[in-house]
Amino acid sequence: MLAEPQDGETAEFFSQASRDLGIAAGFGFTCKHDGVITNRYCIADKGIITAEYDKLHPFTFGGESEVYTHGNKLVTVNVCGVTVGLTICYDLRFPELYQELSKSCDLILVAANWPQSRSAHWHTLLKARAIENQCYIAGCNCCGVDERNQYSGGSEIYSPEGGVLDRAFWGFAERMIYAVICKDECTRVREQFPLKQDRRRDLYRGFYTE
Repeated sequence: MLAEPQDGETAEFFSQASRDLGIAAGFGFTCKHDGVITNRYCIADKGIITAEYDKLHPFTFGGESEVYTHGNKLVTVNVCGVTVGLTICYDLRFPELYQELSKSCDLILVAANWPQSRSAHWHTLLKARAIENQCYIAGCNCCGVDERNQYSGGSEIYSPEGGVLDRAFWGFAERMIYAVICKDECTRVREQFPLKQDRRRDLYRGFYTE
């Protein structure tokens, strides 16, 4: 396995690129730190690493949990005045994570290696996370092949009401998509249809008590 320190080649490359271009960029890599290896997603903002997230849910079905140690904390970051939450791939199947992030986030990112064979799940779960949390959800998926799977892209961005703002249709080619993120839109949707006020956190807590 190719693992790097947290300040290794990949982090340095994206730090420099974001500095040169004057942008914020998200990137992932296999990170070796504190005696463990984690699946890490970072934000580099104009040359500075402003957020480091270690995947909370290693993909046991694919053997990831045999190598990677899970993270233990949520990570949010301010990008251009927008509060952004970070998640990785398989995290998308665990709605509790998104409920917690959406308490403060206007946008939640999902960086993924999601195979074409489960593309229907990708679309459905991204849309569901946007609707149930009333925030923007942006999923960035890879394209290419490895010894096990085909990855055909399908990156997409959803509005707080679940509408598709932009989408890279499935195909084995890199594509660029974009959308305008408006914090006021999240506020409007939540005020117009305040579903979160009816969440029974006290009740749900008991569901997880063994």
